[in-house]
Amino acid sequence: MAFYTPKRTWLPYILTALFLCCSLLLWYLIDQEFAYYTGLPTQSYHPWLVLGLGLIIVFLIIILFKMMNISQQRAASLDKMNESLKNEIAERIVAQESQQKLEVALLQGQKLQSIGTLASGIAHDFNNILYAVIGYVEMAREDVAKDSVIYKNLGKVLEATARGQDLIARILAFSRRQHHHFEVIDLKTTIEAALGLLRPTIPASVMIQFAPIDAEVLGNQTQIHQVLVNIINNAVDAMDGEGTIYITMAPVPDNHPYLKQLTEGKARKYCKIEISDTGRGMDQHTMERIFEPFFTTKEVGKGTGLGLSIVHTIVKEHEGEIFVDSQLGHGTKFTILLPEQ
Repeated sequence: MAFYTPKRTWLPYILTALFLCCSLLLWYLIDQEFAYYTGLPTQSYHPWLVLGLGLIIVFLIIILFKMMNISQQRAASLDKMNESLKNEIAERIVAQESQQKLEVALLQGQKLQSIGTLASGIAHDFNNILYAVIGYVEMAREDVAKDSVIYKNLGKVLEATARGQDLIARILAFSRRQHHHFEVIDLKTTIEAALGLLRPTIPASVMIQFAPIDAEVLGNQTQIHQVLVNIINNAVDAMDGEGTIYITMAPVPDNHPYLKQLTEGKARKYCKIEISDTGRGMDQHTMERIFEPFFTTKEVGKGTGLGLSIVHTIVKEHEGEIFVDSQLGHGTKFTILLPEQ
């Protein structure tokens, strides 16, 4: 550790030299001229006594300035050490916060993986049951007249089983990592295409503002569409069909705090997509659970709770990360980090 060394000052040495000269001058005057001009008797040891006292005072002055210099050096060293300790403590706090966030992300991933494995097994068994139900219902419909009430009721059963199969497909899409073909895609064009498909289904009272930049990422265009559709549809529901959705793109600086939370070890460039709305927002408890499968704040029958779970899975498959920031009454913002090619 390098300590501070104060600038050398010549003032103590000048004062010491002057005082020493004065002592020698007094010694000479007392020894040679004092008795002659004053007529007062002097002893032979008087001039040496004065000279000795002067030298003692000079020595004390030197010690005093030396102690002052040492005190200044110690004070400067302590200040430097305090500053170094503050910086080290700040770095450790940042490291601990990053470690805690990584541990939370790891636990979240392990929990999602466990639930996904469980859901996958249940979905396969339930799918087999549905196939049996569909087979027997279709055979039963062949034995009744097509204009009968029984035929129509059996048709409703088939519609319900179709919805069940769609739900199973979504559960399986969440629970297993499918090896999609990744290629270099223009992220700006991909988002614009997804918005073109969404706009006809979004109420006219909902405005979408998109601020694009040119960026290319390695990914699957269909999956990116699915991510945008799920998040934007949730934003529309949170705004009760009226408000504004803001979508922005930007490169992520190398020193951005989000990068410290990534579990990916290799250094790479990322592009950031931010999707924010002016909806009702969420509390802390809800934000901690939004990526859990089957968790939903919608009414019964209006949501399966798999949309954001699938979004989280897709982003992870792209070796990216997703963050959420929200407050009750102040809207919600999703930040998606995708690695550039």
